[in-house]
Amino acid sequence: MNSIGLNDLPILKELSIIAYKWLSENFPISDHQTNFDPNSELLFPIRWKTKIEGEIFEWVVSDMGSITLRLGGIEGNRRNPAPIFYLSLLKKEGAEFQWADPEGNSVSFPHPSIIDDVKSRVQLYLDSVS
Repeated sequence: MNSIGLNDLPILKELSIIAYKWLSENFPISDHQTNFDPNSELLFPIRWKTKIEGEIFEWVVSDMGSITLRLGGIEGNRRNPAPIFYLSLLKKEGAEFQWADPEGNSVSFPHPSIIDDVKSRVQLYLDSVS
């Protein structure tokens, strides 16, 4: 793995915007969200609440290429709620980047299989608190 430098920041931001657009299409903004204007300029971190399996969760996309799904209801108001789903960008050879899970395993993103992965992680969480 290579370290990320200043020259990589525009690429990271571009990949983060692609991630946001894909996620917001597949996990749309919850009806209950008020202060979100989809037509405004994208300011990072991008946050929006969505409903998955009947519960409210919050997506957070940073300009450094991290994607976090965390609790979005009352529990989500804690300072740093635990992530339910997380991906980040790792720099490979040259200027190539790869999405990876917290253990550093490569992940195909954006990819339709991510939807099932997110839903299964949400279900695991819901099962653990019921």
